[in-house]
Amino acid sequence: MNKKQTYILIAALIVIWFLFSSILRANLSDSPDCVRWFNDHNDRWIYMLRGEWFPQHSLPYVDVPSEYPQIPTYLFGLLYLFIPTTDVQRVYFLHSSIFSLLMLISLFFTIRMLYAMLPERKWLAYLMLLPGTLYFTYNRFDILPAFLALWSLWSLRRQKFVVTGILLGIGALTKWYPVLLLPVYLSYDYALHKRVNWKMILAFTVTGTLIALPTLLTGGLAALLSPYLLHAGRGLEQVSLPVLLRLLFWNIDLYPSTVLLTYIFLALQFLPTPLSLFARIDTEEKLLQWSILIIGTFILFSRIYSPQWLLWLMPFLILAARNWFDVAWIIVYNLVTYLTFPTAVDLYGIDSLAFKIGGAATAAVLTVVLGLAIARAKVKFSWNFLDLLTELVKALRRSGLAKKAP
Repeated sequence: MNKKQTYILIAALIVIWFLFSSILRANLSDSPDCVRWFNDHNDRWIYMLRGEWFPQHSLPYVDVPSEYPQIPTYLFGLLYLFIPTTDVQRVYFLHSSIFSLLMLISLFFTIRMLYAMLPERKWLAYLMLLPGTLYFTYNRFDILPAFLALWSLWSLRRQKFVVTGILLGIGALTKWYPVLLLPVYLSYDYALHKRVNWKMILAFTVTGTLIALPTLLTGGLAALLSPYLLHAGRGLEQVSLPVLLRLLFWNIDLYPSTVLLTYIFLALQFLPTPLSLFARIDTEEKLLQWSILIIGTFILFSRIYSPQWLLWLMPFLILAARNWFDVAWIIVYNLVTYLTFPTAVDLYGIDSLAFKIGGAATAAVLTVVLGLAIARAKVKFSWNFLDLLTELVKALRRSGLAKKAP
């Protein structure tokens, strides 16, 4: 990306931030129940509240609860460094505006990295400016783990294993899904070098431990696990695929157990991650396709409908795009997500047919995307897992942590 392109992109993002945070802040309406075309104040208001541990001189997770991992929770609090004590509405305006600016900066670096990583058709990086991606970047923090996951892939390709582990560790304490990429990264490196990559494993472990340690020391295990237990306790929600299938079953007089359905989809969510340890992932193309499989499957089979998870997958889809068919699916996925949320849910309601159609369309698009990834990954299974396990045992024996059986 040359200087002219960089300056244009910076200017465009600044203009977007200024318009969204000022003229378009009320979403073209004076009604609080209007369509959230540009701003979703609900989540950003929660972000402000979760950061109150800082101005209150208290402890996150102990005095101020948070359903988010450490990195965003710390970020929400540290934003108060730039906010003078004043009335709550002004605090929210400043907090949310600074937050969104930081997210757009993260989007800028994501686009730059994509531009550098694309061997050709570098303009594909600008697909990150599509409505859905831009909307959820401005209103959520999922662009942070998306950028960290992309950066980790870039580092792995250049055999910067310590950096890769650190980035995955930070990403996992931002939104924990990057931990799912660690096995496929290890499998890829093992296929090339026939070794257990201890640098990556140790860098990931140490980074995650250091980030989580303050919470463990100040609030104990209960504080550390509180965000994860909260989300684990959530049931089937909105227009997730399990909910849509349950509605379909009911329409044909079948009534499957909700508990059974939940466990089946939970297993499907995580299935590609352990399978990657048995796969021969010996090219960058296979590595990319397996990453798409792992992230896309987690999104598709989740019992929770979180449209902002689009951001997790978009950078990998852009890198994997080969032709106009791929580009079309990226655009469709982006637009369908935005039309489902916020458009359909705000225009017609959370129980509306339009919202359900949007959820079904999203699932259909993801199914096509995953089908392409499976075909292109050219899945071939090998004994990677047993080889990795053998090397692990040998390493433990050398370190004295495991003794050879008599």
